[in-house]
Amino acid sequence: MMATVLLVDDDPRLLDALEALVTLEGHRVVRAQDGKEALRCVHREHPTLIVTDYMMPVMDGAQLIKALAEDPELATVPVVLNTALPSPPEALRVAGYVSKPFAAARLVELLRRFTS
Repeated sequence: MMATVLLVDDDPRLLDALEALVTLEGHRVVRAQDGKEALRCVHREHPTLIVTDYMMPVMDGAQLIKALAEDPELATVPVVLNTALPSPPEALRVAGYVSKPFAAARLVELLRRFTS
C-alpha cells in the first residue's frame, strides 16, 4: 500500500537521500524545507507519516511537532524525528527517532512500521 510521507529538512541533499529511500520503499514523497512549509503541506497532502529534522530555520522541528499535536486533525499523524541530538527531547511527542547521520535500515524499519 502506497503511503504519503512528508519529509522536512532544510538540507536539500539530505532531502534527496531521504526521498530516494522512501521512494524505493514504494511511497509517495512530499518535501518541505521548514516547519511552516510542512504545516501547509500537511493540510494539503494528509501524509501517513512525517519525518522531520529538529533544527531548521523559520519553524524548527519542536515547534512543528507541538503545532501538529495541538491540531485534533493532525495529532494522530506519526512523526519521526531525524536529528543529530543524542536522543529526542522528552517534552516532544514523537513516534520514532533516527539519529543523523541517519541509518537507512532504521528509517526503513520505521517506515514499514508506520505505513503498513
